[in-house]
Amino acid sequence: MKMLATIAWRNVWRSRGRSLVVIGSIVVGIWALIFMLGFMNGFMISYINGAIRNEISHIQIHEANFKEDPNIGFVMPGGMDLAESLASDPRIQAVSPRSVTGGMISSPRKSSGGRIFGIIPDRERLVTQHDSLITEGSYFKSDLKNPIVIGKELANTLKVKLNSKVVLTFQDRENNLVAGAFRVAGMLETTSPQINKASAYILMEDLTRIAGLKDGVHEIALLLENPESETVVLPELRSAHPDLLIESWREIAPELELFLSMTDSFLWVLIGIIMIALIFGIINTMLMAVLERYRELGMLMAIGMNKWRIFMMIVIETIFLSLVGGPIGILIALITMYWLGLQGIDLSAYSEGLREFGYSSILYPYIENSTYAYVATGVIITALLGALYPAYKAVQLNPTEALHTV
Repeated sequence: MKMLATIAWRNVWRSRGRSLVVIGSIVVGIWALIFMLGFMNGFMISYINGAIRNEISHIQIHEANFKEDPNIGFVMPGGMDLAESLASDPRIQAVSPRSVTGGMISSPRKSSGGRIFGIIPDRERLVTQHDSLITEGSYFKSDLKNPIVIGKELANTLKVKLNSKVVLTFQDRENNLVAGAFRVAGMLETTSPQINKASAYILMEDLTRIAGLKDGVHEIALLLENPESETVVLPELRSAHPDLLIESWREIAPELELFLSMTDSFLWVLIGIIMIALIFGIINTMLMAVLERYRELGMLMAIGMNKWRIFMMIVIETIFLSLVGGPIGILIALITMYWLGLQGIDLSAYSEGLREFGYSSILYPYIENSTYAYVATGVIITALLGALYPAYKAVQLNPTEALHTV
């Protein structure tokens, strides 16, 4: 076997041009595969993280009937006390209690239906980071009476600017229509179309005062220190509070889970396409190499080298090519991913369309370290499969005919 490996290694570099073509195709194939995996992972992570950080959080807690019938009267008994106790859990990074209701948001020129959130700004900013997404005005830092923060698109729909007056109309605890006048303190722009187009944020004390609620917590949003701890924290919370509806982000937004599974399926299809293209490239090049060495291979068989050794020599040559091209391709891909992970890919030219679907205009490709090992193993297996047919053709030749080939 050592002799075969030595001969195969020398054969690789006898025709440098042909070998470099195969090595180049392997390098480009690996780079393209890792780049596309990183690109798609970046899209997936951007979409899911944007939804979690800006809108739904990791876990939400509601009164048992609130999701089915979002009546403003379905508040959680002792909601603020529960929020305080959860904030002391070291596995939970931030807790934001909210009052939530649906209603009309009206300006002197337009009206729009939407979701109204009564929040505690200092707590809400730790969960949703909305204070960093303000494009105009401030995040409840103005001296305006009854301040309100709305999405940029909603502001355009209502045709309002900073300090403009808007009126919120909704039902109180007794199902009577009540209204309150507010001044626009800030406008925000997130990756969530729902927030941008149909959400308004006011102080919890203002909402509960107008609605006649004392302890008006309808929703508690939890952001975890480690997302993987969700599988432990969620069952514990459900066991401790069986009378409440406690859901993870996967249950709150099942479309995110569907998107995750669809993306995974697409990535496997992409891997298959690139690997198949690489196999055919290797088959084509190695088959040409076998045909060019037809007379040489016939002579080796004539002097006693058996067909198995001929077969293995061709296979080993191909593996050597993959062992040269594989590390180079992975190194280039690693450098590319590292650089793009810091700089990001600027897609601001398509920002308007991306925002409609909940994507950020700056994409940061991401690849797990284990992926590099999987790709390297996959390339070696691909090279091995690509070598089988050329090696088979080599052992099918007739030594006598091969020796008489010009």
